[in-house]
Amino acid sequence: MAGLNLIRRLDDWSSRLENLALAALHGIIAALVCAAVIFRYVLNDPLTWSEELILLLFGWMIFLGIANAFHARTHIIIDVVVLFAPRWLCFAFGVLALAVTATVLGVLTWYSWLYLQREMPNLTPMLGISAGWAIAPLFLGSLLSLLHLLRNLIDEGVTGALWSDITTRE
Repeated sequence: MAGLNLIRRLDDWSSRLENLALAALHGIIAALVCAAVIFRYVLNDPLTWSEELILLLFGWMIFLGIANAFHARTHIIIDVVVLFAPRWLCFAFGVLALAVTATVLGVLTWYSWLYLQREMPNLTPMLGISAGWAIAPLFLGSLLSLLHLLRNLIDEGVTGALWSDITTRE
């Protein structure tokens, strides 16, 4: 029971950090895009590093957003088949979707970790920072997505881990 509460607390804590990071990233990217346009077209002196930084931050925003969608269970679901299927088939689809999703996230986490380690010594061309910063969002986003999936599995069960429990429909 203590382990389950630890997972819940870790999930809640990471979700709050994701929300803060996503809000900050949106603001920073918007400010950088505005600054890049002003410097390029008004001042005629482009910020050569801004595009690389914007792309780097956008990668962070995408993968943190994916993890955040797992937390909220707001990913797109095409449920036309399960709306008309018997409950046992809905349950089977839920198990299959959960297994495939967990497998894909596990593989992404593992291989992005290996890729991150390989890219750490390399530097980006304009910013001169580790290229690992461009790979880190894939690793962290996949890892956080797995955490959120595990929390949803604990709280909602197999068929409710990815979406609202469709087997309880009337």
